[in-house]
Formats: sequence, C-alpha cells, structure tokens
Amino acid sequence: MFESLTLITICLTLFFFIQNQRLGLTAAVPKDPNNLVHFYCSECLGKLKALLPGSQVLALQPHSLEFQAPNSTAARRLQVAAGEVTVQEGDGPAQPVCFLGAEGGLKFEKLSETGLQITIQARTSEADHKTSVRLEVVFA
Repeated sequence: MFESLTLITICLTLFFFIQNQRLGLTAAVPKDPNNLVHFYCSECLGKLKALLPGSQVLALQPHSLEFQAPNSTAARRLQVAAGEVTVQEGDGPAQPVCFLGAEGGLKFEKLSETGLQITIQARTSEADHKTSVRLEVVFA
C-alpha cells in the first residue's frame, strides 16, 4: 500500500513538473503568446511611467519623443526600432528600455498643455496587445 502511494505521488509530481516546464507557468517571461504581449506592454508601461512624468517635452513626433528629465540638463530621445524601445542621451549610444515584440511600437500624442498620451502596442507574429497611458509633462 505504501509503495503504491509513493509511486502515485512521484508520478503526479513528475506530471505537474513537466506541465509547468511545457507551459512556462513559473517562468520569468511567459511562453504563451497572448500572455507574452501583455507582459511586454506591462514592462514598457512601468518603464515609461518611471522615465517621463514631469519631463519637459522638447519635440513630439508620432513615433519618437525628445524630452528633458526633471533632474537632468541633457536632452533625451525616446524611439522605437524593430520593436526595441531605446532612449538616447545627447550624442551618446542608445540604451535599451524595453522590448515590444518584433512588430511592436509606440505612438505619442499631445492631449492638452500638460497631457501626453502614449499608446503602447506589443505585437508578435502570434498575438498583439495595445494599451495607453496619459502622463503629466510640460511642453516647451
């Protein structure tokens, strides 16, 4: 009796372990395409909310933004290339901020004198997700 219960317990544990690995239930980055694009949007949203509020917007284009952070004197440029969101300070190298999938992108819109709306679209070949955020900034 004890041996059969032990064998059943081991088999169930092995089954759940294999399912966990196959589905990526405890992975840092989700394996499911729909969950993955939600993850990309969430990560980008968090980074933008830490980077932009209170900044002075120097130049606004639909897919790029030039701004000056509140505690900085150098201008920074936020842009997307091949789904990679980067920020470049002055003439320095572009630093990666987040990834939105191979076909993802950002769209910037001026809503009011202090309102900047950013539409984040994460897109892969299997799934896509779009979200927006309104941030308080100062336009030059």
